[in-house]
Amino acid sequence: MMDEMRIGTNLMRGMVSKVLTKVLKMKLGYNVGIRLNEFDARINDGKAHVHLNIDAEMTQEELNKILETIGL
Repeated sequence: MMDEMRIGTNLMRGMVSKVLTKVLKMKLGYNVGIRLNEFDARINDGKAHVHLNIDAEMTQEELNKILETIGL
């Protein structure tokens, strides 16, 4: 059995982008502007495949902070 979800309309992508931006700020403290361009998720035989296409805008200092957090 295969399930599929796509977020394709401008309205939905805009709403998800705003939520992601707020969650990154509130939960992780990162000040990053997110724009979701494409989201596809497929579940087939218990395995999920997710494809994301996003643009993120931030200061160089914010990028350095994120990279340090993940050890790069």
